[in-house]
Amino acid sequence: MAEFREALEEFSRRFKNLILSREMVTGIPVYHIGKESLPEIALYLIHHPNLAGTLSMEWAADLRPMKESYRIYTLFSLMKKGFWMILTLDISGKERLYPSITPRIHGAKWYEREIRDMFGLIADGHPDLRRLVRHEHWPKGTHPLKKDFTWNTTLEQKDGTYLYRHIEGEGVFEVPVGPIHAGIIEPGHFRFSVAGEPIMQLEIRLFWKHRGIEKLFENLHLLNGVPLAEKVSGDTTYGHSLCYCQAVESLLALDVPLRAQYLRSLFLEMERLHNHLGDIGAICNDAAYALALAHCGRMKEQVMQLNDRLAGHRFLRGVNRIGGVTLDLEEAQLEGIVSVMSEIEKDFRELSNILFVNASLTDRLETTGLLKERTARDHGAVGVVARASNIDRDVRRDHPFAAYGKLNIKIPVFQYGDVRARVRVRIEETFESLSIIQRICQELPGGSVTVDSNKEASPGEWSLSAVEGWRGEILYFVMAGENGMIHRCKVRDPSFVNWPALQYAVLGNIVPDFPVINKSFNLSYSGNDL
Repeated sequence: MAEFREALEEFSRRFKNLILSREMVTGIPVYHIGKESLPEIALYLIHHPNLAGTLSMEWAADLRPMKESYRIYTLFSLMKKGFWMILTLDISGKERLYPSITPRIHGAKWYEREIRDMFGLIADGHPDLRRLVRHEHWPKGTHPLKKDFTWNTTLEQKDGTYLYRHIEGEGVFEVPVGPIHAGIIEPGHFRFSVAGEPIMQLEIRLFWKHRGIEKLFENLHLLNGVPLAEKVSGDTTYGHSLCYCQAVESLLALDVPLRAQYLRSLFLEMERLHNHLGDIGAICNDAAYALALAHCGRMKEQVMQLNDRLAGHRFLRGVNRIGGVTLDLEEAQLEGIVSVMSEIEKDFRELSNILFVNASLTDRLETTGLLKERTARDHGAVGVVARASNIDRDVRRDHPFAAYGKLNIKIPVFQYGDVRARVRVRIEETFESLSIIQRICQELPGGSVTVDSNKEASPGEWSLSAVEGWRGEILYFVMAGENGMIHRCKVRDPSFVNWPALQYAVLGNIVPDFPVINKSFNLSYSGNDL
């Protein structure tokens, strides 16, 4: 800790002439800098051995009409757990350029392309400024998150072509897959370049499901955004709504009752549990081990039926509200939860023992879809994908929320970065979720489950919230506008940073391996596309 404090003091001394102002926002140091200073300061945070920062998010806000300028925010997670830092810079008047950090910080690549698409602000020096979110039939100059673009605008359709990257040479050919897939898989285009069977390059083209989620938030009152947050990614209904609630509660200075905090952790673990069970079964099924799919499917269904009995919804919609939760649990319900968890724990332990000794399954998953630690760090990977590549990072421990600061959770980390490591992370986290849920049921404190606010956020006030969803770190930035409305809501599902990393995990594998590698990442299309 002393080394970290010294590093921060050294940072302040070194850049005192480049830092225009400093403030603390919800416990996060925010440094406002001149735009030309961004690459130098960002690189310092990344490379300083006692700071060892990782880019967590980069986003923009149109400050009009409060201020005639745009603001770029760059969030870093510093390696010493529990510390964030934000750099901000303003772009005023007719300026549209700011310096790109992508040439040195690979994880910024998609963020800066997204900012250009949604705001028309250009990261000068970015090596790849093709459209990311805007598809080619959108007219030139369309930037939906600018304040002068109304939410119900009907766009004229234009012709356009997305230029894919090609590898040419004898024996090299392309295999395009999607965006329409069999079954109910969401739309995504995967373009493989192969030489014989090994994959030389994968280019992923997403954002076919853009729904204008962030624009729609700007038409809502702060207190009314929960139902929309629940719809960002259907399988992460609870994680997204909790993250939104926390951001607004911070703006309104709400102190959520302790019982509600415990219940929030309980329901978040229920969401993690049924998704991990489903993923473990599905990955094994992609390796032709259908027995695991059958048993995991049965256990997943037990959890989802329990959700329905407790909350009236299998995916836990309607449970969160600003200031707490909408329901309380009686003693008989808590005993019922413990009974179901005990039953699942017994069955899942038996199944996991079988999985670990199955040589053919191990042979199929081991060394498949390898994501090296260095590559994962360069992309700022999060969640299961990161922890399977030896990155010890989990918001529940590093930035405790809900009741996690009181629960002393275990974070499994594996170093191999292959499909098997991602299965093992999920198995260990399944056991931990079962344990957390049972402990909460036995230790649930009394008291109220909601609190109301008497405070209104001032226009321009903002807060940042983080939740460790079952896929990984979910982030919400919420800025208040006039009359309690939302001025800006930036949503970052963990899929947004893990999709680019998937392109590297498949290299050297064969195309038939892609389904099991893709399943081991199991990323959200809708949560990414927004």
